[in-house]
Amino acid sequence: MMKTMMGILGAGAASLIFLTSASVGTATPGGIEKAQTVQAATVTTSVAKDTYSDTTPADGTFTVFINKIDRDDNGSYKLTIDPINWYTGEAANKMFAKDNPENADMGAPDDYYIVNDDTRTYNYTAPASADVLMQIYDHTGRWEDIDTKWNEPVSMSKLKAIFQKPDMLDPTVFPYHITVKNGEIVKIVQQFIP
Repeated sequence: MMKTMMGILGAGAASLIFLTSASVGTATPGGIEKAQTVQAATVTTSVAKDTYSDTTPADGTFTVFINKIDRDDNGSYKLTIDPINWYTGEAANKMFAKDNPENADMGAPDDYYIVNDDTRTYNYTAPASADVLMQIYDHTGRWEDIDTKWNEPVSMSKLKAIFQKPDMLDPTVFPYHITVKNGEIVKIVQQFIP
């Protein structure tokens, strides 16, 4: 699912994530081949061979959009995720220039660049005990109360509630770094974007 980020905080404070249709990774019957990166140290690997499947996801830390969170009957949470590649620094500038040659000299806006060229989504499970760290979300339903609080811990039930009310600040437009262990998500960290 492609996402854009125009007007994350309304028209007065518009931000933009550039999403492209660049061939960063290639789909194969067994999964997605590892993405080719400009500098491995400056990109979060999110699209790796056999990482995403309908059965058990591979262990590791990956960058994704979270499209939906539901709770199942046994108290766990079901997350529908969309894998992305998150580039920063010089790697972001190089990918931006590759995908936007007419604007190559301006570099990646805000020093990051997201490539989301696969429309498939995947389902993951997270226990109620998963660690969740948020950077910014709608605490009260009032614009004046929306402020950045770095690595603010919230419960999985609170995260689900945040996703249920995207009126003021849509949580689905932010990237999240998920840590998968033994086939389930054990940690979620929201990526702040300027």
